[in-house]
Amino acid sequence: MYYLRVIIYMCFLGILIHAQISFAETDEEVPFLIDNGKCPNAQSLGHVRSDKGLINALNKIIPEVYKEDNYKGWKIETIAHLSKAPHPEAYYAMAKHYCGEEIANNSWFVEVLFPQYLPAYDASHRQIFVTKNKQGQWFAWFRFH
Repeated sequence: MYYLRVIIYMCFLGILIHAQISFAETDEEVPFLIDNGKCPNAQSLGHVRSDKGLINALNKIIPEVYKEDNYKGWKIETIAHLSKAPHPEAYYAMAKHYCGEEIANNSWFVEVLFPQYLPAYDASHRQIFVTKNKQGQWFAWFRFH
């Protein structure tokens, strides 16, 4: 009877582990990636050393990213290099996991506030990851919320 119980527990554990591994695989589309579930091409990116020009670019990027939602009247809450973003163990790790270290290291974190959805934090605060192409144009590649 003891061995049967151990076998049942092992099968149950195997099912749970398989589900976690399946979710974490990077060769499938990731729902948070903006470009049809694909990561940016590392060869087409420029090196992003500062956020120069980002605030102006966000005036175009944010309405494009949130065009399907009823998000109007937004305000930028946070801009930080992705590795120095709030909760890097979450955001930087997520970017690194899905698209690799090179993409994560050349990206910036932007948190946007949509005041009309306050006091609900998750509804009012949205996060995107942005980077530049070799032509120096900023673009969003990841939308979390």
